[in-house]
Amino acid sequence: MSPREIIPATAVLPVHMAQALTGESPFWDSARGVLWWIDIQGQRLLGFAPTTGERTEHRLPLMPGFVVGRTGGGLALGLEDGIYAFDPTSGVGDRLVSVEDDKPGNRLNDGKPDGRGRLWFGTMDKTGNGAPVGALYRFAPDRELHTERQEVRIPNAIAYMPDGSAMLFSDSRTATVEIADYDLTTGERGRSRPFVQYGNGEHPDGVCVDAEGGVWIAVVGGSRIERRLPDGSLDLIVDLPISRPTMPMLGGSDGRTLFVTSQRRFLPTAALAGEPLSGNLLAVRTNFQMGPAYLAEM
Repeated sequence: MSPREIIPATAVLPVHMAQALTGESPFWDSARGVLWWIDIQGQRLLGFAPTTGERTEHRLPLMPGFVVGRTGGGLALGLEDGIYAFDPTSGVGDRLVSVEDDKPGNRLNDGKPDGRGRLWFGTMDKTGNGAPVGALYRFAPDRELHTERQEVRIPNAIAYMPDGSAMLFSDSRTATVEIADYDLTTGERGRSRPFVQYGNGEHPDGVCVDAEGGVWIAVVGGSRIERRLPDGSLDLIVDLPISRPTMPMLGGSDGRTLFVTSQRRFLPTAALAGEPLSGNLLAVRTNFQMGPAYLAEM
């Protein structure tokens, strides 16, 4: 199926040249006017303020898997062994939730809160070798950690439809983005069904959902971001000057800038020479409005 529109790679600009090994988890912090993102293997939390152009970097003691905002203020970081409080002024704080202390070979990867403050996140093997040793978790505001799925290889694509009626998820090694009915009142997730499937060496990584329910998917190995309608049909493509985009996120002062994180890791020297923007934060203007910005209640 052909897309309705293709945004060319020439419209996509680098905005934060941080040379991340694996840039991930962009989060638009509307209270501070900052786009936060992480460098997993580089153990950094990075920040970009579009209005002022300020770029910040915070060194972390462990590999991060995600960054989200908290209802009480500040940020929460998913590090290797749990979820930690983070304040941009004072740095890493207390561990709020311990995760898989019995599995030191695992780390957290990808997480987003739902509309009631529940934080869904995944774990995976630290080496990225794809062993099915990870899981999908739900951390509820009652401070209970619920195991929702086991034998996960690489958890990604956690996001929700704007009305909270459905949840997206991907174990990236399956090359499939799944969708499931979601009960926002109880936090219960229904049976998964395919939303979109990839092949030919391409696989989905992170996603975000806009205010209209359009699903933006980073296609690793595909040099593009796709926008798909709620029924899974292809609507729009953003061509990219990189082959390994990792996650899109709409944000900015008017909520219409698409930010894209990317990866340098796994690219051989020759490929890097042809993709000098790999590992950096990219941005492109769109006609679409960001969806609800949910915060974790913790």
